[in-house]
Amino acid sequence: MKYKNFVFDLYGTLIDVFTDDDSPKTDEAMAAFFAEHGAPYSPEEFGESFRELRRRQSECRMGSVYVPTGERICYPETDVVKIYEELFKAKGVLGAAEYAVLAARYYRKISIVKFRLYPGVMELFHCLKEAGRGIYLLSNAQREYTLYDLELVEIKTMFDGILLSSDYSCRKPDPIFFRELTRQFGVRPEESLMIGNDRSSDIYGAELFGMDSVLFVSDKRLAEPMDGVKSTYTLESGTYREFMGILPGLLSL
Repeated sequence: MKYKNFVFDLYGTLIDVFTDDDSPKTDEAMAAFFAEHGAPYSPEEFGESFRELRRRQSECRMGSVYVPTGERICYPETDVVKIYEELFKAKGVLGAAEYAVLAARYYRKISIVKFRLYPGVMELFHCLKEAGRGIYLLSNAQREYTLYDLELVEIKTMFDGILLSSDYSCRKPDPIFFRELTRQFGVRPEESLMIGNDRSSDIYGAELFGMDSVLFVSDKRLAEPMDGVKSTYTLESGTYREFMGILPGLLSL
């Protein structure tokens, strides 16, 4: 078989999503949520505090040692649940960890503007399953947001393994994150294919890992050329109809 495993990005690749992040309206809603749970913030204070904690967390994780392998993190990822927990603790709220999870879930619900599974995704997944191929998710994403999203589009059970960057303190294209595919699931790069819409993270990361890739052009800004970074295949239309057209060649011996 040509490719034994198919590794997918999520947002912009499987799910078409737009969120109203870091806007005054979102800060206002989150400040109200925190106030209802004993942590009074003005919208301005909440927004500024959240973004400052996010910046500090990212700086702290840059270059830190990834314990399982002893490697240094080059592309750090933040954990919004930890940030929300710090915001509750700053106001002296007991049970901050539990409230932080609720805050993350609430934020996801109020921030989504557009959300849908791309047409043809389920058809592709069923074809891959029938062909006996492995399906994996490797996403730069927050756990509490993503689990909620996967339930909405009902594709969580289609994956043989799920890796989310917030769980590992690093993000694509960091080789550390890609190597978790092998460490946890035995996915070998030479027999696998990465499918993603971002050249700088999905395609470049796959290249560093030694894995072939498909550039799914759903956003031309994310697919802009980078020196020396080329995908093995490119889907210019950003549709799964085009993907199904090349699928027989990806499955052939």
